[in-house]
Amino acid sequence: MASIYEIDNYDTGGNDYVKDDIVAGTAANDGTTLGRFYYNLGVPPTNAKAPEATGGDEYWGGYATFDSVVTPHFFWIPSYAPSVTNEPKIKSVQFGDGYEQRTPYHINANLLSLSLNFDKRNEKEATAIAHFLAQRKGSQAFVFLPPAPYASMKKFVCKKWDVSMQFENSFGISATFGEVVE
Repeated sequence: MASIYEIDNYDTGGNDYVKDDIVAGTAANDGTTLGRFYYNLGVPPTNAKAPEATGGDEYWGGYATFDSVVTPHFFWIPSYAPSVTNEPKIKSVQFGDGYEQRTPYHINANLLSLSLNFDKRNEKEATAIAHFLAQRKGSQAFVFLPPAPYASMKKFVCKKWDVSMQFENSFGISATFGEVVE
């Protein structure tokens, strides 16, 4: 059974990894953990490159370069029918004659809120998704490509997610991603 709490270090001995395997990244020389976790993309041969090696991102997900900074990357694709909420924050002043003046509350007044579902996922994929979200602890931002028509890489935090077992080896995850500006 998979667990978000029991993650092995990457095995440099040529272990064959399969899609959604989770490994802790290690330094090349001494095997100490770097505090980063990687998720196998299922691209054969999966033992070709270590997660931190040049070209390793072809085999491992979990980090991407965004605005010239290596940032956690949520790369799983949600199930159909995601919900995107737009609620611009405005200041409104009502005058006695019925006139109302509205202005944006601040520079980033229209940040996205995404309600995403990941249905019918096997245990390994559900574990990988739950692990990624748990590692961010509801506060660390990550990059994600929202669905169309908002399809531009943005930073989000996920403060709430639910994991449910629908059938044997069939899990559902619902998560709310809130756009952030850092």
